[in-house]
Amino acid sequence: MPSRDYRIFIGAFPAGELAERLQAVQARYDPPTAHITPPHITLAGTCWRSGPATPDNEAALVARLQSVPRQIAPFELRLGGIYTFLLADHPVIYLGVELSPEVVAARRALLALLGDPERKPRRFTPHLTLAMRLNEAQAQRMVLELQASEWATGRWAAPIHELRLMQRGLNEPAWRAIAWVPLVGQT
Repeated sequence: MPSRDYRIFIGAFPAGELAERLQAVQARYDPPTAHITPPHITLAGTCWRSGPATPDNEAALVARLQSVPRQIAPFELRLGGIYTFLLADHPVIYLGVELSPEVVAARRALLALLGDPERKPRRFTPHLTLAMRLNEAQAQRMVLELQASEWATGRWAAPIHELRLMQRGLNEPAWRAIAWVPLVGQT
């Protein structure tokens, strides 16, 4: 088995006022998650890699990502609803993301470029994590509070005009962007 030195993912990051509001929810309920990465939807990844966590170690992937702007048009994330799932016995609370044809197409194109042959296919449920480091009581309180708010019933559109390749070493406190991919394909 190859060493597991760092991880990468390719994500879509809402911007502007919506991103600020989402970040505020994360910071209120789960400050460590809010510090680790801005609110986003993981489209491809998270993949483990070997070697130092440097942008140079992902140069081949960054070069392959040069073709993405022609393959993927800007798209819109449609967000809304409060949901949960378990991850390693910890509840994850998230804002739902509609599984639109554009999101599916973007994911397919990115997975093909990522070329991770060891990764087993799995069901894709796009989501925007709001909290993932809470105990059961904290998670229940958060869900109850959010279900009584606009986050449960409101719907938001987040235009996506770029994707980011993110990287994080084992002992690093937060993810960092190592490449930005503008989306300019045909709409």
